[in-house]
Amino acid sequence: MPGVKTPHVLCDTYEAASQAVTELSSSSVLLVDCEGRNIGVPGGALSIITVGDWTASRIFLFDVLALPDKSHPLLAPLLSLLRRTDITKIVWDGRADFFEMVEAYGVQMEGVLDLQLVEVAQRGRRKNKGWRQGHTADYFKRMKDELRDDPDALEGIHRLYGLDHCAGLYGVVGKGGGKNHDVVAMHAQDRTEMWMRRPLPPALLEYAAHDIELIAKVFARFQKKGQYLDHLEALKEMSARYMEVYPTRELRAKHAQLDLCKFVPLEVLTPPQDGAPRFECARCGRVLSLLCFSTAAAGVKTAESGDAASSAKPEPQVGEQGDRVVEQRLTLCRLCHLIARRNSEEVLGEWVPISA
Repeated sequence: MPGVKTPHVLCDTYEAASQAVTELSSSSVLLVDCEGRNIGVPGGALSIITVGDWTASRIFLFDVLALPDKSHPLLAPLLSLLRRTDITKIVWDGRADFFEMVEAYGVQMEGVLDLQLVEVAQRGRRKNKGWRQGHTADYFKRMKDELRDDPDALEGIHRLYGLDHCAGLYGVVGKGGGKNHDVVAMHAQDRTEMWMRRPLPPALLEYAAHDIELIAKVFARFQKKGQYLDHLEALKEMSARYMEVYPTRELRAKHAQLDLCKFVPLEVLTPPQDGAPRFECARCGRVLSLLCFSTAAAGVKTAESGDAASSAKPEPQVGEQGDRVVEQRLTLCRLCHLIARRNSEEVLGEWVPISA
């Protein structure tokens, strides 16, 4: 609730960081979150790594600016903790956090379970729960007539929830989520440079600790649901793929402009088959298996790009080689094609032979 402080300890010396890890190492499950200036995109920088036990009863804020020497012997326990595969790291959309840890310390966090993906993965079990299933369809509501005629178009397409929104939907926080409204406004106004100032204002330290408390509450709710955390190893494999979607700041910034960050990337929930042919999407640049593209049987002549704008599949044609037909694919992946149509973008892709 607003006004209630989340207990936390700031670790701004190597000695304090080492002592904190000693306390955290006894936990088999940890909660991890990061704060900083525009993390994950060009100009971004890490400020705080927040780690708590799974109940958020112990929360430590590691000051990255005060702990810059990744080769310092007293920082080694923290980096080792992040790498340990026997300790599950619970995060919410940890993609930018994962990237910034690599940039700051050269460490790839292991054993990650991203609750944002856990929420998505269970939607298939709840097809009658409209507010979850409808979240994706609502984004494409201007295309509702087209989607009514092609109900499979959204198969495998999942719009993401933010942590605060999801916590509210699951009833683990009240209206407003208990966050400091000034800090929320600071983020909304792109004033995240405040995270790089020292000393950090108490409001920012409290904000970082509160996010861990919020992740703990959502995790506890998912545990009570039982089936949400079934097949834990498979969920961790999904999370590992999710962490590696954005290997550069520039790619994440590009995908944000294309509205792709609002969705689960293709081939995260289900990996491609080994050895399957892969093709580059002409819009997002990701290299994906054929299952991620619309395909159709068509003549050896490709359809014009205008045909792609009006239909997900071209009409079969008779090509110059008689009645022989070949498979074609759209040059935009299924997710990009949907978003481009929704946004009335000029380039909607074209049909090309699958060999292209």
